Amino acid sequence: MRTTQQDIADYLKISRLTVSKALNYASGVSEETRNLILSTAKQLGYRHISERQMQEAEVPSEQEGNVTMSDLKQICLFSNLNCTTDSYWAPVISGMVRTLTKRGYNLNLCFLDLSEDTDFEFPINFNPRTASGIIQLGNFKKHHIRRIRECGLPVVAVDTVEDAWAEGLYSDVIMGVNEEPMRVLIGHLADLGHTRIGYAGAINGQLTNKERWQGYRRGLAAAGLNVGSEDCFIGEFQEIVQKIEAEERLSHLKNFPTAVVCFNDVLAISLMRYFRAAGVKVPEMVAVAGFDNLSESLAADLTTVSVNREELGMSAAETILWRIENPERPYRVIRISGAELIVRNSTSAKLY
Repeated sequence: MRTTQQDIADYLKISRLTVSKALNYASGVSEETRNLILSTAKQLGYRHISERQMQEAEVPSEQEGNVTMSDLKQICLFSNLNCTTDSYWAPVISGMVRTLTKRGYNLNLCFLDLSEDTDFEFPINFNPRTASGIIQLGNFKKHHIRRIRECGLPVVAVDTVEDAWAEGLYSDVIMGVNEEPMRVLIGHLADLGHTRIGYAGAINGQLTNKERWQGYRRGLAAAGLNVGSEDCFIGEFQEIVQKIEAEERLSHLKNFPTAVVCFNDVLAISLMRYFRAAGVKVPEMVAVAGFDNLSESLAADLTTVSVNREELGMSAAETILWRIENPERPYRVIRISGAELIVRNSTSAKLY
C-alpha cells in the first residue's frame, strides 16, 4: 500500500494540512517541523517528494526510526466532542492554529467525551510527555478540570466554571465581555417599548452563562424593569419548550413576554423556528434576540451581539506560549473586547 500524506500525519500525530504545507514549502511551517516531516516522509516511503526534498530529508542512519513527537513542539487542545459540530468554535480554533503555526507549534486536537458525569479517558493521541501545554475549550466540569491539571502541564482555559478560583481550579482564562453587551441589548429592546423582556438559556455552570444572566438583570434594572420569574426560561432548548407547552404559554400571549433574549444564537434560532411553527410571528408578536453573531444568525435575520471569536483563539494561543515561558507568574484573566450590538429584523417591530 502506498504511503499517503495522511499516513505521515498519523505517524507524527499532526494535521494533514501541516504535512501538505511542509511538502509544498508553504508558509506557516517552521524549518524544524518541515525537516521532521520530510525525514518521516522518506522513512515511510512517501513517493511524491523531489530530489531536493530527499536530500533535505537525509538523517544519520542511527537516528532512522527514532523520530518522535519530542522533535515537534505541540500544544494539545482539549475539547468536548460537540465542539466539532458547533459553528461557534470554528473561528476560535482557526485563531489558535494561525498563531501557533507562526511560532513553530502544532495544535493537536484531543476530543473528549464529556457526556457522562464521570471521569473521561484521555484520547490516544495525547501524550503528556511530548506536549508543551494544554488549551481547554468549552464546558468542563470541576472533576474534569482537576484531572487535566494533574497532567502537570501549563493550561489555558477559554471560559471556565463560574467558581473556578473558589474551588482552587487555577489557570489562565481567556473570555469575551458578556455583561455590558447584554445590558446594551436589553436597553435596545426597552427603547423599542418592550416592558416585559424574558430570558432563555443556562444561567450558571460556566462563567459566561452567569455573566450573560447578570447582564440581563442589569439591563432590566437600568430600564426600570423587573425580572419576572415566569418570563425566565432556564435550561436547554427542549426543557424550555416543555415548560412553555406544559404551561400553555403560547395560547394566551398576554401572559407571555413581548421579547425574549437568549443566551446564544443557537438557542435563539431554535426558538424562532418553534414560535413560527406554533403560529407566533417574530417580531410582530414576540421579538427574539441572541448572542455571538454566528453565521447562521445572518440568514435568520437575528438581532445579536458580535463576539471576536478568532481573537479569543489567538489570545489563548499567545497566552499558553507565554505561560510555558513564565510558569511562576500569577494567573491572568484576559478579556477580549469589541463586542457589538447587531440589530436585525427579529427585533424590528416597535411597540407603542
